[in-house]
Amino acid sequence: MGRKSKSMIAMQAELVSSARSDLQVVPANLTPALQEVVAEIDALFGDIQVASLTSFWRIGKLISDVQAAPERFLTPEQQASHVDGGSLIVSIFAPVYTAEQLRGAVNFFDKYPSEDQINRLLTLRCPDRPRWRLTTSHVQLLAQISDQTQRESIETKCAEEAYTARALANELHEIRGKQKNGGRSHQAPKGLKQQVFDLLQHQRRFIARSESLWLNEKKDNIYDDIANASSAKLSGAVMGYFKEITQNFETMSDIVADHVAMCAKIQQELDRREQSDDGEDYEDTTGHEKLSSDIIR
Repeated sequence: MGRKSKSMIAMQAELVSSARSDLQVVPANLTPALQEVVAEIDALFGDIQVASLTSFWRIGKLISDVQAAPERFLTPEQQASHVDGGSLIVSIFAPVYTAEQLRGAVNFFDKYPSEDQINRLLTLRCPDRPRWRLTTSHVQLLAQISDQTQRESIETKCAEEAYTARALANELHEIRGKQKNGGRSHQAPKGLKQQVFDLLQHQRRFIARSESLWLNEKKDNIYDDIANASSAKLSGAVMGYFKEITQNFETMSDIVADHVAMCAKIQQELDRREQSDDGEDYEDTTGHEKLSSDIIR
């Protein structure tokens, strides 16, 4: 993931060291040896929090770096095709991490672009609950606040009251509800490129999980587990789930057939356009009707 700056390393070392002093209330009936174990576990939780938050920030930074300098990270062919470096990274990690997670990291870096800002987040404490820390769930919510002054105010309140991520989400929901028009602001519809990419991501994720988990022939998969399970394990709930899965796949087979037919129809139209003399400036003057979503239904 690249080297950390000296200031980031020093910051993390200081935070890890201070974490050991945060465990202020330890039951009196513990032996010294057990007290030491408890203190070390508490410090390890602090280590995890620091590593998690800074790693999440660095992921966002790296993706942003790629997006900002395509000439450095993309091939000439990719640049000529206007490939988005960030979307390419998202597609590479799609079998493991969702696009929402990776874009959340980018949004986090966008709202907190300096190490000083990360330092401030990591040092936020609740006076009454010194073990409380901000998590990646907190910062993804905070990064949704576009106004910096409002965001910093909520950060302070979040620490003072030791908000859980759920409590913070409720706070933001309440704030949105008090805005002029109430509720969340409307978002611009996704562009065609994003819509197509989202569909591709869903396909890739389903295929990857099917090959590696659900239909893996090299090791026991879910169907092997069901077939070999004892009667005691095949509870009503399990069989109910399995019945619904079967019904859903029957429905999905019809939906997939519709998708395949639509793709074939679109490809036929695109092939026809390629044969025209106008290329990208193609204008349909042949009287063909515009493609609609019910073309194959």
